[in-house]
Order: sequence, then C-alpha cells, then structure tokens
Amino acid sequence: MKKYVILLICVVLTGCFASTKNSAFYLMEAQKTQNTVSDAKFNIAVQDIVLPDYLKRPQIVLQEQDSPKLMISEFHRWGSDLGQMIQNTLLEDLQNVMPNAFVKPLMYGESTQYIVQVNLEKLSGDFNENAVLRGDYKIVSATGKTIREKTFHLITPAGKNYVSYVEAQSKLIGDLATNIALEIKDIRARK
Repeated sequence: MKKYVILLICVVLTGCFASTKNSAFYLMEAQKTQNTVSDAKFNIAVQDIVLPDYLKRPQIVLQEQDSPKLMISEFHRWGSDLGQMIQNTLLEDLQNVMPNAFVKPLMYGESTQYIVQVNLEKLSGDFNENAVLRGDYKIVSATGKTIREKTFHLITPAGKNYVSYVEAQSKLIGDLATNIALEIKDIRARK
C-alpha cells in the first residue's frame, strides 16, 4: 500500500511539472529612429520613475479598453524592474533626440541644469486595441524650482501579442522623451 501511495504522489507531481509553462521576459528598448530635437548642450538628470502600485510587480499587466479589469500575466514578465527599465529607456531616448546633451540618472550631490521627474498614472493596454501611457512630468531647476509641469496621455496601437505590446510601450516612452526634450528646448529659448 505504501508503494502505491508513493507512486501516486510521483505521478501527480510529474503531471504538475510537465504542464508548467515557461515564462517569457521582455525589455523595453529606446527608439533609434527619432529626429533630433536640439543640438544644444544640456545637462539633464532623470529622477526615479514613480509607478502606480498595480505596476510594481514583475508580471506584465494589461487592461481591457474602457474597463477597470486588470489582467496579470503570470508567464509574461518584465526582464528587469519596470521603473528602472522605463528610466533607462527614457534616458537613452532623451540622449537620442538631444545628442549633445549629457543625460544621466539623478544622483544627489551632482550638478545638473534640469531635473526631470516623471509620475506614471497608467501604463496599460489590450491586444488589438491601444497601448496607453498617462501621467505627468516636471522639469525642475538645479535649485529645486519647478520650471514646467505637464500632463501627458499617449496612445498607440498595441498589436496582437506581448512582443508588439512591449514595442508599443517602448514607442510611447520615446514619444514622451521627445515631448520633454521640446519643453527643455523651449525653456532654453525663453531665457
């Protein structure tokens, strides 16, 4: 009897492990084909990205269009911390549209001309619908004075799968970088 119980447990466990699906991991990438916004020399620091709580997880979260329902995929995950990945992508996108600028993560104690603070309210979408990036950003002087504050609501088609969804979100981060670069260029022009 003991042998049959052990054999049954082994069969059940083998069945459980045999049906386990492998996870896929995704990274956002900077947009390589962006147009130059400014050739001026700027010193820009990007502060850590503020995320809503529902995004502070490794799983990719989708949201049905016009619905409060969130879909959390256990097998489709971000390849690194989402806030850090967005910050790195934004840094690279800003560098691409402002090739003569010095763009870096904010390090307290270092001198910088402008500090960019991004607060995301929404990073979501649904397959065959749209990817959405919504929030606000501030451009702050080295002394801590807010120079500009803007809200953004960016949308692009999400595609049919997780790869195209991540590419769409990467594009939206690139669009956000362009908007921020245009604001910095305008700030400089008004001085």
